[in-house]
Amino acid sequence: MVAGVLLVSPVLSFLMIIAAEMLIDLLMEAWTTAVCAIAIGGVGWVLFRRFWQPSSEKPQSRPGVIYDEGAIAAPPV
Repeated sequence: MVAGVLLVSPVLSFLMIIAAEMLIDLLMEAWTTAVCAIAIGGVGWVLFRRFWQPSSEKPQSRPGVIYDEGAIAAPPV
């Protein structure tokens, strides 16, 4: 696994650099200012964080039963 990551990481970094260059060229063609680009990135980041949930925090479809181990039972009658 480690060897595979080491072999593929230069390719991934090269592709990330190409994607960044394409994004910069796209922003320059659209005459977008740096402030506008930062605002667009901020809105995108907020939307990404709001709608993306990690797999460990899946929402429940219905309320579950909550077991309270520390509850004190009523005395028997």
